[in-house]
Amino acid sequence: MTDAAENSIPLLTVVIPVYNGENFLRETLESVLAQDYPAVEVIVVNDGSTDGTRAVAEAFGDRVRILDRPNSGVSASRNAGLTAASTEWVALMDHDDLWEKEHLRNLARAIAQRPESDVCYSGGRELTPDPVTGVFHPDVLMPFPTEAELPTMLMERCAFIPSATAVRRSAVLAVGGFDSRFVNLQDWELWLRLFHNGAKFIHTPEPTLLYRVHPASRTHKALQTLKHSVGVIEQHVLPHFSWFERATRGRCIISRLEGEAAILLRQNGSPGALALMLKSIARHPFHELRRYKIAAHMLLRGYPKTA
Repeated sequence: MTDAAENSIPLLTVVIPVYNGENFLRETLESVLAQDYPAVEVIVVNDGSTDGTRAVAEAFGDRVRILDRPNSGVSASRNAGLTAASTEWVALMDHDDLWEKEHLRNLARAIAQRPESDVCYSGGRELTPDPVTGVFHPDVLMPFPTEAELPTMLMERCAFIPSATAVRRSAVLAVGGFDSRFVNLQDWELWLRLFHNGAKFIHTPEPTLLYRVHPASRTHKALQTLKHSVGVIEQHVLPHFSWFERATRGRCIISRLEGEAAILLRQNGSPGALALMLKSIARHPFHELRRYKIAAHMLLRGYPKTA
């Protein structure tokens, strides 16, 4: 990096929304405060927690700013943190994830090199629990797209997650911030609005995000996630497709999401998995042929068909 670029490295605020997150918040804050390029401020948005969340944040003294709000959801909490931030660039963080110590420096340097950008996202690895001890360990790399791959992937799925991301505050607020109507996938919905509004996305590939995976939540929220995924597609993807793309690619995207949700339901032994898999096949029969094998296996086992 040139001296001029080094001198233009942006200041960063970190915003962490949290609701009843006392189990993980301390470790998350320790990783944020251990960054080798420190944030100007760290804002914990306490979303009406009823556990010891506030006490955990208070233990860090004046290194953490606490913003208390009545419980209103993660989108409203992120928006409150963005509004309260004192810097133009804000690094987003979930209360149960971790960062390698160079995470903020990598993001800030990438932004300094490309000051026209509005969103910068890092690479990441999953943190999965040991089945015996329950201790979380870094596992597989997360499949975040390159900048060249991003336009295609954004139209099909959430391409990266908030904890990997630094955003230009004014750009996010200009499009209305995170949408509280979406119980989950608020991030994908916002990335699409920014993308269609001409925002510039850049990527620093080093896997400095450590994303904590909670296996049970993946299955329990399968149907909710599917519902909101389809809502995002209908609102922000299909209107940008031609009629032919809606009938082909659009149906394929929704079919894939239905198949993925069916597999998660099956893994959890939940009813409705077979019916959803058959719906996925009927919607688009010609992709992901393994769905037929999975459906046949469920039929042979007499898998419950309805919820």
